Amino acid sequence: MAIISINYDDGNTDNLGYQSVEITYDKETCNRKFDTGDFVKDWFHALKWLITKCENENIVHSTSVNHFIMDGAPYISAYLMSDKKGNNYLYYGRVREVQEGIEFFVPKGSQPTWDELKNICK
Repeated sequence: MAIISINYDDGNTDNLGYQSVEITYDKETCNRKFDTGDFVKDWFHALKWLITKCENENIVHSTSVNHFIMDGAPYISAYLMSDKKGNNYLYYGRVREVQEGIEFFVPKGSQPTWDELKNICK
């Protein structure tokens, strides 16, 4: 199992003191940290790493992921989906409408396309 978590200072109300996205895997003996200081990029690269390196692992979010967003982090969910023709796109909507998809985050007030998000995260 791979656990993805967000390290931040929940006592810091201005920017929540974002530090990093961290992955714990291999029975919690290995850690991988993404800490550029840019949450959108760190989350993107953490998921990319998980998909390519831990493809057979079950991936779960620690409670820190929900807490970070609920504590007021300025991001919204964007779900990577594929249409019937195999074209990828980001879906912005309520989570209960999402049957399948990979959750990414983007700054509130923005709705980049999948290609735009990939360019932002280069």
